[in-house]
Amino acid sequence: MIGTIKAETYEDVSNLRSTLLTSYNADMLPVNDQTRSLNINLSTMVFTMPEVDPVLGAIKMGIMVTQEWYDERLTWTPSDHNGTMVFSMKAENIWTPPLTVSNPVTFTLLDTPWMQATIMFNGKVMFTVGGIIQFSCSFSMKFWPFDKHICTLNLFPYGYMASRVTFSVPGTIVDTGIYSENGEWYLDTNSFDYELGTVFGMSEIVYSFKIARLSSFYMLTVILPINGIGMLTCLVFLLPSESGERVSYAITIMLSLAVFLTVTAEDLPKNSKPIPIICVYILFNLIICILGLLFVVLNLIIFNRTKKVKMAEIYKSIVRFTKRKSLRRKIRVEPLRKNSTAKINVKSREPVKVFEHRRADEDIEWKDVSDAIDKILFVLFVVVTYIPSIIILIYTVAASEYVRGEQ
Repeated sequence: MIGTIKAETYEDVSNLRSTLLTSYNADMLPVNDQTRSLNINLSTMVFTMPEVDPVLGAIKMGIMVTQEWYDERLTWTPSDHNGTMVFSMKAENIWTPPLTVSNPVTFTLLDTPWMQATIMFNGKVMFTVGGIIQFSCSFSMKFWPFDKHICTLNLFPYGYMASRVTFSVPGTIVDTGIYSENGEWYLDTNSFDYELGTVFGMSEIVYSFKIARLSSFYMLTVILPINGIGMLTCLVFLLPSESGERVSYAITIMLSLAVFLTVTAEDLPKNSKPIPIICVYILFNLIICILGLLFVVLNLIIFNRTKKVKMAEIYKSIVRFTKRKSLRRKIRVEPLRKNSTAKINVKSREPVKVFEHRRADEDIEWKDVSDAIDKILFVLFVVVTYIPSIIILIYTVAASEYVRGEQ
């Protein structure tokens, strides 16, 4: 026995199309009872995120959204049309949801009339739209360049109230199987979630996701150079005062930090809530550098004083403080008696309680005072520069968490 196989022909599909569209109005909601609402199932896919612009507050993302609904005006019996069960036609010929981004940088309508919609015999319509879209996201830059953000993509059916068109997500929230990674930003592909709501009285679906900046580039080009420049600020106190280069050296370092502050500001949104910690960090280093320049100038004034300027006791104390180790190595002498000379106790070599302060004070010059101040300032600036820097960097890395920017 030989069976026959029915296969739809061009004429079968063409006749079916003409029959379905004879009394079809693409401007009306495709339900027989116009008091009912139409539910649309959404399946979303993300395939790229080519650009994230925190300064503009925008993200470019490549998405495809497959919409499925039942069109009660597009049903037929397959046996009446040579077994035809499914066919496609341009979306402009039938009703399709005007899917729109509700948080766009510029108005974005995903509905494309020339794209094909797939129609099944039971009225099920599958229509896929998408492309590279740009939508807004508010960035909190407090922990830049270790910042993490929660952004949203909001979609709604433009022109249809919530009582007429509703959304639902029956399966996977967002498919990221073919996602192409961004070199600067990490997209947590497992973080996609959604929330159904309303906007302007229309149904809205809000997709939320997490992104984090890959900070390695900024560590090498911003953070480490700033730390290196901070070290150079401390070294200004090791330069000999006779070199005549101390002031120009300090000014050069200060200008370098100012350049880094300018470069960093270009990558940040022009708002002050919240202020990025890294800007405070750079400003702190800049202030330290300015203080270093101020102390260098004042110390040069002390260095160039002559013996005619009377030396206060505090300056002599500073010199004695910086030379206390060398003084301890000197042979100590017994207390001086009137009309007698001090003798050294060679046998016992026991320490005696009094130094020869008078002789040491007579040898102190203003140059010695300047050198002593340089030693103290060097140690002080090393501590002030590096301890706060380490604390700030550790806090910035450890405290950074995913936050939703203020809208």
